Amino acid sequence: MSNQIFSGDILWLGAHKTGTTYLQSLLPHARSALARSGTLYVGLEAFRGLYSNPILNGTASTAARALPRSTSGTPRYLIFDENIPALVQDVLSRHALYPEGAERALHLARQAGIHPGRIVLGIRSFDSYLPSLYCEVLKSMPFLPFSDFNRTPLIALSWCELIERLAAAFPRAQVCVYRAEDLKGRESDLLAWVTGLAPQDFPTTPGPTREGFSQDAIDALHDLHRKGPVIRQDVTRCLKNHPRSPDSAPFRPWDANRQRDLDLAYALDLERIDALTKATAGRVTLWHPTGSAA
Repeated sequence: MSNQIFSGDILWLGAHKTGTTYLQSLLPHARSALARSGTLYVGLEAFRGLYSNPILNGTASTAARALPRSTSGTPRYLIFDENIPALVQDVLSRHALYPEGAERALHLARQAGIHPGRIVLGIRSFDSYLPSLYCEVLKSMPFLPFSDFNRTPLIALSWCELIERLAAAFPRAQVCVYRAEDLKGRESDLLAWVTGLAPQDFPTTPGPTREGFSQDAIDALHDLHRKGPVIRQDVTRCLKNHPRSPDSAPFRPWDANRQRDLDLAYALDLERIDALTKATAGRVTLWHPTGSAA
C-alpha cells in the first residue's frame, strides 16, 4: 500500500488487545495534520455516545444517525472503535472470532453514513490473545473460569475468516491488517500507513497505564471460585494483592502441547492471510513495517 492520501472514510475496528488503547491516545495529538489532509478524527467517547452505542443497541433516533457531510463530500472521517464488531465479552463463540463482526460493522456504517475506503484490523497470536482478552473481560464482567471463557475450538480460531467476512461486507474498501507483534515502537509508522500521512505527524507520547493480571492473581481468583461465588471486590483484592509487574509472571494457561498447537494455528492462519492478499490484488493488505520480517 502506497503512502498517499486516498478517498473514503477509515473505519478502524480493533481488534481488542492489539494496541488499540495506545493508538487511540495518539490520534488527538495529530488532529491538525489529519485535518490538513481532509480527515476528521471523531473521538472515541463521542463516537460511542452518539453512534456506536445507540445504533448497535437499537436506540438511535433517525435524525441522529448520519455523520454530517458538506456538499463536496468532505471531510472524510476516521472512526476507531474496537467495540463495533463486538463487545469484549462477545468476541468468542463456538464457531468463530467476532461471529457478528462484519454484520455489526456494516449496520453501523450504513446507519451512521460512513463510507469506508479502508477497514483496519489488528490481529494477534492466539496464545497471547486469548489470555489477554480473558483478563480484559474480568475487569467488567462477572467472574468465570478461563475454561468456560475459552470456548472457541482450535479449528475455529481464524483471523483470516474474519478478514474475508469484512472484505465481503465492504466490497469497495481496502482491508488493512497489522500484527500486534509488529507494533511496539512503530505506532507512528502504522498510523502513517493507515492514513497516508507521515510518521512525524503522529508524535508518540507515554502510553496510558492499564492495570493487568498476574498469573498469581488469576490463580487466586480460580481458587476462590472453587469455594464459592467470586464478586467484584474479590477481583479488586486479588489485583491489589498480586499486582502485575516486571517481576511477576503473566497469565499463561497453556501447557507445552497446547502452546505448540496455538503457534501452528496462528502460523497457518498467517499463511492464509498472505494468500488472500495475493489473491485480492491489494484489496486485502498486511502491514510489514520497515526492518521486520516479511
